[in-house]
Amino acid sequence: MRVAINHETIYRYRTETNYSVQYLRLSPTSGTSQRVLSWKLSGPGNLRSWTDGFGNAAHVLVIEGPHQEIRIKAVGEVEIADLAKPLLAEQEPHAPELFLRQTRLTESDERVVRFAGGFKPAVSGNPRKGLDSLVAGIRQSIEAKPGQTQSPSTASQALDRRAGGCQDQAHLFISCCRSLGVPARYVSGYLCSDSQEESGMSSHAWAEAWVDGAGWFSYDVANRMSNAKAHVRVAAGLDYLDAAPVRGLRQGAGNEEMEVEVTISDARKLKPQRDQQ
Repeated sequence: MRVAINHETIYRYRTETNYSVQYLRLSPTSGTSQRVLSWKLSGPGNLRSWTDGFGNAAHVLVIEGPHQEIRIKAVGEVEIADLAKPLLAEQEPHAPELFLRQTRLTESDERVVRFAGGFKPAVSGNPRKGLDSLVAGIRQSIEAKPGQTQSPSTASQALDRRAGGCQDQAHLFISCCRSLGVPARYVSGYLCSDSQEESGMSSHAWAEAWVDGAGWFSYDVANRMSNAKAHVRVAAGLDYLDAAPVRGLRQGAGNEEMEVEVTISDARKLKPQRDQQ
């Protein structure tokens, strides 16, 4: 599958600000199950690239001088492999055990531990099938509400509310895995599937869990998918804060509004149209 992605994020401030810094994780890299054919990231200020501690391609955007709006645009084409393959330990900058570490967003309280405990026999007996059962169990317990993804909740809050978006469901899955002794991490990127249930999303989030002797497998709770060939993987980390597409700070400017628009198309259908121009 070859997809064309156009992702634009716009920040608008009620009053003028003189200084903004945005940390961007909007650039996918080629790997086992995907190949980046082209990618361009643009913004209104000085854009500096770097590689973060999790191996993600990251950028820092610094804007100096008066402004009331920031437009950040990522455009490119990615080819997704016909067969989704697990990521292996030797392809990673850290050992899987790092992803047993709990964070504020994934910390397990008594309720989460009890919920996860119900899947312990299945996960211990057959990790792949057991983790699929955990995905199904979370979807039965957490009503999908995509609008809540703008402000990610902790795993415990999602379980208490029994509702949440893809970010919240991923946090709960990760928290359950870690409480069961299974390394798990948060992944941000894009879902390229006509059957997606979480419609209207600006970008997507899922999780990866480590299966001993096999590697890292993806688990998309929001869409009941495991190791599907429908994801463009952009960034990964312990939780949302490590892999958010855009995070930043500014001096002053009062309240802000954020608008995000993402379009994902079949690149093979778009190519002839471009050639005619």
